[in-house]
Amino acid sequence: MTAKNFTITKIERILLDVPFHPRCARTMEIQGPGWSLPELVLVETAGGVRGVGETITGYTWGRSGEAQCQRVLGHNLFDFLWDDSLGAGLQMALFDAAGKLLEVPCHRLMAPLYREACPVSWWAQTMKPEEWAAEAREAERNGYTTMKVKARPWYDVDRQLEAVAAATSPHFKLDADFNALLLGVDLAAPLISRLETRYPCLAIVESPIPQEDVAGNALLRRKIKSPISMHFGVPPIMTALRQEVCDGFVIGGGARQVMNEGILAEKAQMPFWLQLVGTGLTTFFAVHLGAVLSQARWPAIPCTNIYSHPLIKDFKVEGGHLRVPQSPGLGVELDWDAVEKFRVAPDYQKPTRRQIHTIHWPEGRQTHYPDGRYRNDFLTGKLIGFLPGISLDCKLDDGSGEFDREYRALFG
Repeated sequence: MTAKNFTITKIERILLDVPFHPRCARTMEIQGPGWSLPELVLVETAGGVRGVGETITGYTWGRSGEAQCQRVLGHNLFDFLWDDSLGAGLQMALFDAAGKLLEVPCHRLMAPLYREACPVSWWAQTMKPEEWAAEAREAERNGYTTMKVKARPWYDVDRQLEAVAAATSPHFKLDADFNALLLGVDLAAPLISRLETRYPCLAIVESPIPQEDVAGNALLRRKIKSPISMHFGVPPIMTALRQEVCDGFVIGGGARQVMNEGILAEKAQMPFWLQLVGTGLTTFFAVHLGAVLSQARWPAIPCTNIYSHPLIKDFKVEGGHLRVPQSPGLGVELDWDAVEKFRVAPDYQKPTRRQIHTIHWPEGRQTHYPDGRYRNDFLTGKLIGFLPGISLDCKLDDGSGEFDREYRALFG
């Protein structure tokens, strides 16, 4: 095979609107409607090989636009394989094509194989206790042993964990991402200590207080038993290690960034979650990365379970793990029937739907918002959350006169 075969001769981008799974569709339409729009990137080479990748346009570390595609057209794909500036979909497609050209799985292009199966987690947005319980039951039914959740101050987290514990096997674990909404050690330490005592299912807590609070995180780590996970890079890695602010990391981004940070984590003997969000394509790209990084031993967070279809054939989790493919490239088969079913115009945009958010406070008071802007009030301490009995109701505009009248009465 000559170098000419490695030349990129054609790139196609296909936008899809993949419906969320009915189980969580309402929550995702409220919390992340743009996540339903993956853009496939198809790369063809002079050697007759086609690679495929994807970008979740509403949530990505990097978009693959026309400028990036034009930059690599007519060139050897191996000159761009590790260029993270190409964005998620194009870089993934180049790895897929490169593996197929050399007849090796993607992980062989990255580093020696470390594990043959990678742990993977179910994912759930902020939800009512009974909805988390339903998600957890479905996770176990589909072969998962861990669920990652968004813990939020407008819900009673005790009731949420109680519901999950009652709905799952004793070995099922729950990891909770607070996104700094516990504010400080004064709130975080007693709350987490209570949860980990009452609910053995609680495994790992992510970013319980602001990551920039070095002293606070170091103190909190000494006060609780649960491991703390923090996004790699905040605070700077050497500060995080010297001050012992956490027990592991969240790592995501392009292939070069993930490999660099994963190797640093290996040197420091710090485990991490891989967080690369998407359908089955992104999930298996993460599996190839996790297969060669020794400390990628916390379950990866691909969020594939939120979609009604993974876009690939034969997607199956067993014992909380996905087998590392040994076929060339990504080692998965794209389901073209699903692609054509969900295909939309390149300029398609999801319509914005009005929302009514109502917080129910323990004493019976209600406060109403046209969207999720109350989050910043909790984050800055203007509102106090995680109270016993607190809850949230959300309504999406269903086009009815009843919704319109209620919305206008509340917000003008």
